[in-house]
Amino acid sequence: MHFAGFLACLGLFWVVAGGPTGASGASWDRPDFATSTLSLDRGDGTLLTYRVELATTPRQHAYGLMHVEAMDADAGMLFIFDGMAVRSFWMKNTLIPLDMLFFDDEGRLVSAVEKAAPGSLVSRRSSGPAKYVLELKGGSMQADGIGPGARLRFPLGG
Repeated sequence: MHFAGFLACLGLFWVVAGGPTGASGASWDRPDFATSTLSLDRGDGTLLTYRVELATTPRQHAYGLMHVEAMDADAGMLFIFDGMAVRSFWMKNTLIPLDMLFFDDEGRLVSAVEKAAPGSLVSRRSSGPAKYVLELKGGSMQADGIGPGARLRFPLGG
């Protein structure tokens, strides 16, 4: 009888935790991310450099920066998608405020959200189609002087 109760509790935990992939984004289930150096023209010809994790797979896209407790001012995450589409992000299980910058397939800034609140389930959408989304520590856009003409520099890492 005790073993059956244990199995029932284990099954309940399985459902709450999101099954084998941890759909709730448990910190112990964080996927591995490749890293790169990203150069960004802030809109006035001044180049900024960030160390970024690259989110390229659906699992990495879904997990993003969840459960990250702190981030350096020169760090971030670059989401790379296969095509252009309106992108929508939320802050579920995200512990720090983030700036979200949406870029088109040529690296031009489409729109941005500054200081998205940690844990918010409000959908933050790009104002137009985007291929790349750069997430930086909240307040980075203002601190680094990133403006409307901002543009990613390719190739990444160069």
